[in-house]
Amino acid sequence: METLKQKVYAAIREKDFMAKGVCLLLAVILWALIINGKTAVERHRIPIVVNNLPAYLLISDMPEKYALIEIEGTKDQLKSFNLKNVRALVSLDKAVVGGPARYEITLEKNQVPEDVAVSLVRGDVEITVEKKEERWIRVRPSVTGTVRKGKVILDKQVIPERVKIAGPKSVVAGIESVETEDVSVESAAANIQRQVGLKRDENAGVTFGETIFIVKVTIADLKDLIPLTVPVAVINPAGEYEYELRDPEVQIYVRPKSGAVVTPEDIDAYVDAAKINMSQAIGDYPGEPVYRDLPVIVDSKLVGPGDIVSIMPKRALLRITRKEKAGEE
Repeated sequence: METLKQKVYAAIREKDFMAKGVCLLLAVILWALIINGKTAVERHRIPIVVNNLPAYLLISDMPEKYALIEIEGTKDQLKSFNLKNVRALVSLDKAVVGGPARYEITLEKNQVPEDVAVSLVRGDVEITVEKKEERWIRVRPSVTGTVRKGKVILDKQVIPERVKIAGPKSVVAGIESVETEDVSVESAAANIQRQVGLKRDENAGVTFGETIFIVKVTIADLKDLIPLTVPVAVINPAGEYEYELRDPEVQIYVRPKSGAVVTPEDIDAYVDAAKINMSQAIGDYPGEPVYRDLPVIVDSKLVGPGDIVSIMPKRALLRITRKEKAGEE
């Protein structure tokens, strides 16, 4: 380096412009080599890959899905560095079930030059792991719009009526039912049948055993039909449980042969809690609510079974919880 400087100074003194040009070029080349040889540091985010999670467990929450890494090397090395050669791995073979816990992140490096340093800015990540839960829930047909004047919806049916869901226990426990995608009956005058999927916006992290459903809407002339909204009661309840109907009312259409005037007070609608085997329903989780679909039974002294044209819904969803005993918290 010192010899190069001396030559440059000598050329300037001798006013040899050709030599001056050569020296200047050599100086620029040397400067570029020095600059490119210096190390630099870059930071990048790469996805975290989770592995070794037992089949009976699921991740219910993982706020950070990317790891921040630091790469140190020359500018040329950084320019040609392939991020696909580095993976951030988290092993959950010893996962803690329940609340959030922090797990170590390890780097897997493939075809990374030895003189390029790759490290983690933070070496762990917070993950919540829960037991995998499966449940059958009701599928509700979502019917929108208004039928043509003089027409009425007598029935809304979805096939299949139930679907098995799977997901983290805390998520699955809070799902009572799921709706289909909307089926419009706007200005319709005849029966409608549509193939639809499910609305999943509010059920992130849950998988469904079925994804395609058939919605059938029965439409008829209103004519001499009498629409009645009747409250649903629970009969034969067990004393140690509390019952809450998610479908507290049913819409009933009647056509009395006698031409009698019928009011909601003339009809009784109920579900029979005695039909539920509570020991089997509670299973391994006695402290949690139980949901059951029960058929709606309709009785009336004024109208016979043949006078009842339609009941919607035909089944009512019942939420059951065990009452707290004295001294329990």
